[in-house]
Amino acid sequence: MTQKRWLPAALLLLLITVLAAGCGKDEAKADVSVFFMNKEGTSTENAVKLQESLIALVGPAPSISISTSPIFSAEKMIVELGYGGHGIFILPEEQFKNFAKSGSFLPLDEHFKPEDYSEGIVEAEIQPPDGQKVDKTAPPKMEKHLYGIPLQHSKWFKDNGFNGNGLVAFMAENSRNPELSLEVLKKIAVK
Repeated sequence: MTQKRWLPAALLLLLITVLAAGCGKDEAKADVSVFFMNKEGTSTENAVKLQESLIALVGPAPSISISTSPIFSAEKMIVELGYGGHGIFILPEEQFKNFAKSGSFLPLDEHFKPEDYSEGIVEAEIQPPDGQKVDKTAPPKMEKHLYGIPLQHSKWFKDNGFNGNGLVAFMAENSRNPELSLEVLKKIAVK
């Protein structure tokens, strides 16, 4: 095989390895891991600032870690969403809405007033309970629920000098420690 043929495959393998290696280091040790990616990317200094302020806001328990990306990368976002090692995700609204439609996020209606976060209400496909057969010929069942907390009014973001416009915090169905993550999300959502 010539160098020209194997080089793209080698670069793809390297990218996947690097992305996977970034998953689960400090996040695995914390009770609640938050993954934050915006369109402009986030510096390590800003991530540390947000993490320290969230720890101060929440208190000593549960333990919290925030991981970010210095650049926006759709590939990294997909890896982080699929990995399942995070309790809370903060992503741009466009990506949140695209992924929410598939029904892979936890509904938040019982924990927040949906009318207070109307931008986080999305019509999504409802998955049948485990073990129940799916009629693949029928259209998917769709329901509207509050799946995300828009952060444009987040006191936590504002207190740290960040603009939350266009960012949404949410929990995926595979979120680790959902009860603890929900308590942290409530602190993040305070206006």
